Amino acid sequence: MGSVVNMHAKMIFWQALTPVHPGTGQDSSSVIDLPVAREAATGFPVIPASSLKGVLRDGRGLDENDESEEAMTARKRFGFAGRKKKTGSDEEEDISQAAELTLTDARVLFLPVRSYAGTFAFLTCPLVLERLKRDQKALGLPELKAPIPNPGQTEALVPKNTQIVHANQVILEDIDLSATVGGAEALAQELGQLVFGAESSYFVGRFALVSNEAFDYFCEMGLEVIARVQLNPKEKTVQEGPWYEEAIPAETVFSSFAIGDGFEELNRPYIQIGGQASVGRGLLRRLGGGV
Repeated sequence: MGSVVNMHAKMIFWQALTPVHPGTGQDSSSVIDLPVAREAATGFPVIPASSLKGVLRDGRGLDENDESEEAMTARKRFGFAGRKKKTGSDEEEDISQAAELTLTDARVLFLPVRSYAGTFAFLTCPLVLERLKRDQKALGLPELKAPIPNPGQTEALVPKNTQIVHANQVILEDIDLSATVGGAEALAQELGQLVFGAESSYFVGRFALVSNEAFDYFCEMGLEVIARVQLNPKEKTVQEGPWYEEAIPAETVFSSFAIGDGFEELNRPYIQIGGQASVGRGLLRRLGGGV
């Protein structure tokens, strides 16, 4: 339910219900004071595995002072403190079973971008899908079967029953792409069933495969920028700011992998990731597709 599973690995899909700010922990020297975490090689936004692991561990109520068998086992599985064991007159940390459950970074799979038709589009590109297929193969999971075509730099490949084409174009923010209707039919249908399951029609009608360059542009320029200030609690005037925070937009879909034995810690329909949780940021749902 929601994932592809074998004995050793599981693929998990998360969708942002609200904007997500997986921060870098430091100010930026650019116009954006607090940027989101990004992959060093591609510049694509990412949710670090450490954030996922921390949230899933906290969801189990794993108090570091809890010495119960369940708490100790779960802490070790997530790579946190193991059980103390006696060695003569001293105590040592038993890490023989530490980190039995390994999580990978959650990478962007589909990026939502405002569209003239259909409200918004789910964008992806050949590089993203080829990496997904490579990782599926490496972990012994079923690979994508549909071919992954390479659109031109000004082209968008969409399925037959698309909602995002207007006058033979896919008009995204300030970029107009020529639409090739039916050019991504098999791919859209397979991804829709894999990720969204019963909700696949909601996805397929908005799916578009664009070039790596176009996807890279929207990952750089298409994220939300939120201006914030801090108020003086007594006078209700601006005490600090404004400063600008970057956020991955709502509707974004991420893919990640869990490697190990037993995945009960991952069976949570919702998690909250990153900063600004008190104002509703970072709410993710685990999607219900899969084969």
